[in-house]
Amino acid sequence: MFEIVCYICVAFMLGLLIGMPSMGDAEPFNERLTIYADPGRMECFHQPVAATEIIKMDYQVIAGGHGDTDINFTLMDPTRKLLAADKKRDKGNMEHVAEETGVYQLCFDNTISTFSQKIVSFSLEVAPADHEEQEVRDLRKEMLTDYHFETIFTGLSDYINKVQVNLMRSRQTQDYIRAHEARDRKLAESNYEMVNNWSWAQFLAMIFVGMLQVFMLRSIFSTNGTLHKLWQRF
Repeated sequence: MFEIVCYICVAFMLGLLIGMPSMGDAEPFNERLTIYADPGRMECFHQPVAATEIIKMDYQVIAGGHGDTDINFTLMDPTRKLLAADKKRDKGNMEHVAEETGVYQLCFDNTISTFSQKIVSFSLEVAPADHEEQEVRDLRKEMLTDYHFETIFTGLSDYINKVQVNLMRSRQTQDYIRAHEARDRKLAESNYEMVNNWSWAQFLAMIFVGMLQVFMLRSIFSTNGTLHKLWQRF
């Protein structure tokens, strides 16, 4: 009877340990977005981060008007102290360990452009510090070793981690494809607009040239016209 109670307690503690990564700050944050940065404006995003957490940022300008793909990027802490800054770059990445808890600000500054809109794709990851994860792993290992469940639990944990990694990779691949689709759509719309403008310009030029030819021919054969006297001089 005592052994049954012990196994039930162990199973309950293992359930708590399995649920620990999804509680509080141990759950990593990973998001990928594609935004439009209008000319002359600054786009900012705010992310709550706890102290000792790791901020990982990766961005790339995938499209810009007239071939201009440069943009400014800044990262500031809750007191608006500048932590990282990139000037006129089309891509970049950074990693920073948060020293205090609060709302951090990430900004894409497109005030350097007057007419060019930029399409920016970026990924933001906020992960717990390594020492916190190591403490959880050590505690799991200690409990599982005492009750000879290490082999079974390790296999199950590895399988779940592989599934999580594959799902994250699939999501990042879909976001990458979506970003390229947005760039291709922007390029196609720009080409369509340029072709339409040139077509209208050529159409109006043809009408103008045709009317000018008719007017000149009539002036040649009209003996009472002013232009007819001008033609006679030549």
